[in-house]
Amino acid sequence: CRISTASFIVATVIFLMFVTWTVAQSYPPDYDKGALGLAFALRRVQQTGSFLHITAHPDDEDNPLLVMLGRGRGIRTGLLTLTRGAGGQNEIGTELFEALAVLRTGELMSLHRYDNAEQFFTRAYDFGYSFSVQETLRRWGKEEILSDIVRVIRIFRPDVITTLPRFGEGGGQHHQASALLAAEAFRAAANPERFPDQLNKGLRIWQASKLYERRFWGDSIQPDERQIGSNLVIQTDTFDPLLGATYSEVGMRARSLHRCQGMPQLQNLKGQLRSYWHLIDSTVPVSLNESDFFDGIDTSLMGIEHHLRQTGAPVSFLNQSLKDIQRRLESAFDLFHPSTPEKTGRELAIALRKLRSLRLRIEESYLTDEEKYQLIFLLDIEEEDLMEALCLARQLRLEASVMDGVVEPGQSFKLQVYFTNGSGEPVGIRSLMPVTPPGWDVEALKDRDEVVAGRSVLKRVFKITVSPEADLTSFHWTRDPGMDRYSMDRSEHRSPLQSLSEVFVRMICEVDGTRLTIRQPAYFHYEGPWVGGEQYHGLMVVPTVSVAVQPDSIAIPLNQVRQGRDIRVSTTYQGKFPRSGEVKLEVPSGWKVSPDRIELLFQREGQTVNHTFRLMPTDNVHPGKFSVRALVSLDGVTYGKGYQSIDYHHIQKKHLLHSSQTTVNVIGVQVSEGVKIGYIEGVGDRIPDALEQLGVDFQLLSDEDLAFVDLSSYDVIMTGVRAYLAREQLRVHNQRLLNWVRDGGTMVVQYNKFEFNRMLETEGKKKMSYSLYAPYPVQVGRGRITDETAKVNILAPMHPVLNFPNTITLQDWVGWVQERGLYFLEKKDIRYQDLVAMEDPFVYNKGEKTGALVVAEYGHGKWVYIGLALWRQLPAGVSGAYRLLANLVSLGSRD
Repeated sequence: CRISTASFIVATVIFLMFVTWTVAQSYPPDYDKGALGLAFALRRVQQTGSFLHITAHPDDEDNPLLVMLGRGRGIRTGLLTLTRGAGGQNEIGTELFEALAVLRTGELMSLHRYDNAEQFFTRAYDFGYSFSVQETLRRWGKEEILSDIVRVIRIFRPDVITTLPRFGEGGGQHHQASALLAAEAFRAAANPERFPDQLNKGLRIWQASKLYERRFWGDSIQPDERQIGSNLVIQTDTFDPLLGATYSEVGMRARSLHRCQGMPQLQNLKGQLRSYWHLIDSTVPVSLNESDFFDGIDTSLMGIEHHLRQTGAPVSFLNQSLKDIQRRLESAFDLFHPSTPEKTGRELAIALRKLRSLRLRIEESYLTDEEKYQLIFLLDIEEEDLMEALCLARQLRLEASVMDGVVEPGQSFKLQVYFTNGSGEPVGIRSLMPVTPPGWDVEALKDRDEVVAGRSVLKRVFKITVSPEADLTSFHWTRDPGMDRYSMDRSEHRSPLQSLSEVFVRMICEVDGTRLTIRQPAYFHYEGPWVGGEQYHGLMVVPTVSVAVQPDSIAIPLNQVRQGRDIRVSTTYQGKFPRSGEVKLEVPSGWKVSPDRIELLFQREGQTVNHTFRLMPTDNVHPGKFSVRALVSLDGVTYGKGYQSIDYHHIQKKHLLHSSQTTVNVIGVQVSEGVKIGYIEGVGDRIPDALEQLGVDFQLLSDEDLAFVDLSSYDVIMTGVRAYLAREQLRVHNQRLLNWVRDGGTMVVQYNKFEFNRMLETEGKKKMSYSLYAPYPVQVGRGRITDETAKVNILAPMHPVLNFPNTITLQDWVGWVQERGLYFLEKKDIRYQDLVAMEDPFVYNKGEKTGALVVAEYGHGKWVYIGLALWRQLPAGVSGAYRLLANLVSLGSRD
């Protein structure tokens, strides 16, 4: 961007002295309002360059780089994340699979308030860690995902594309697969023979100028046989007076919002920071000593002329018009002062009018259709940026607030709209109306012209009625059964978290003789339950009666069938008036339910009624999975859907719609009687649900229990997933637990990451050493088996863990989901005994892996480490995982 005047820099620094960055919880500072927003907007209006960053998962992106380009330089910046991260882990809650995809998508959208990047996704599903590019492309569908990338390139039309390394022998080959697809898409997007259906729907081919891949060699990058272009070092530790920090600092604040993936929350990033890139393809001449992604690419407003490729000659009216607009933008820039932002308004308004005149001349010119398309594409973006800048200069703000954040089909609600004219000049309103989904009714109000005086607020209230056939709020992407790819319910919806029930307000006004269009989403505002501050979310359309079933997966040991199981059904009413109905369970033939049905009486909106049914399978039921569904009848209408609320303070609350059913898994499993278990919860832990299903006696241990409870009353103590990360008192009192094991207890430790190891620092470098928490020297390593069908080699066939009270056979390893396990033990003392070994079929994960299921005798007791992914298998209802869990807790049996 052009920062040419000392007055601008001095003014912004003085302005920043009065900016308060302290915000409730983790909300990012708002860079898009007031004088600060105008300062950033003035950077954008002088830039026409565009940059697209392509990665595999949420948290793969280079956040400091996105901040540097999107905020620091005003470059139009996009992030294409191939997957939504459904295969990852969760360190802050119990969401997995689809719910985790919603959470991680929400985290991406929150962090873009820092970098101003546009977010895109493909249909690729994150099926978990992979050691094979070939497996990844096969499971995603190479051509389908390549088509998605090409489509985004043709929509976004970037000058520069960056991606991850294409080659590498390590794990996580989703990264390499995404980079190889990006490299192919770079040229394919410009080929009219590739994916012509996109062109038939109105898109145009596009050839980006450069393609870079990320490198991670550090200060020096050694060329190899795959390098065909220049190496580029990008410094991101530059201080920005508008941000009040370096790009690296702000980028890592943004990155900290990947909370479910355990990104660091402490910011300690002083010093020199950089990222390394290598040019792998280019359609413009390049130097081997590049200093910037955009070397050789004119990203100024005048650079628009360079898109006249077919004529090859300057167009006089285009050149002159761009110069006129540029002069006005430079004048607006020079006039800017944070205490008087309105001084820039006149110049911005003139620039906007001149730009619109230029657009009209281009439409009527002799230029080719392709040239017109690209010129108008760039001018339309510039027009949007100019309208935003002019709104900020004139201190105009449009806000829309729904008075009811959750509505049912057919319900009416109020929408309040506030238009604030913060300038001293009047603003003419030409149109102000809500924009709703098809079939919704907006109360007929006269859409009249109106003048809003300076320093005043216009308020309007609308009554909106939701269509009786309205789509329920969910997402336009759903998992395709039988493949690792999403399907799009409605192809026109491209926004990452856009629902089909969003409401906007569209206003057309006149400022400085120039017409502006402002579009603002409507939100419901409420007080969050955390430390303080306002929360908000979009309008949500839910069923008149939402039905939820708990637990969502039920396991019944075959020998406990006659005892039955309780199923809890929650029904939430969204109607305005009292109504009555009934709820019942739809069960397999011959199964019994008590009571048969339950009458419901709803008195008010938002009322939740909870009931418990006793489910009794038939005595002759065989092991297997069965579906049970809860249905509500209300005035002749049947309801059988509910929603999961994904709600954290660092994201917008979202609803994940689902059917009101549960899976009942009848399992041939035995559990030793009389075993008493103490359970230490970890992160995102649902193992206690499985213990409850097995019918065992267990108690959750509090921090106080870890310090003072009489451990001798327990036969087994089990730690949850990554409990050594989440539970400080477990780390503090671990020796107390080991003493209890030595005296005869059985401790089962589920997987941990490197928090389980001691970190030593020598010569400024950190190195993992043996664990502080295990009875003998051992280390958690990076070993994992990603093929959920990988053959399991039983190393100790007679060990009780594999025989009592259930004999673990090959059938128990069938039906596992996503993976076998991860973060296995390595560098083990000889007193540890491996019970199983496994091997992936992938070249980059060669060799048989041990450390997944390990037992050590310690004094009179036993210490067990389990890196097997029981935490995934048990919620998925995998029978073999339940049988193995039963054996683990029975290991402490006194029989």
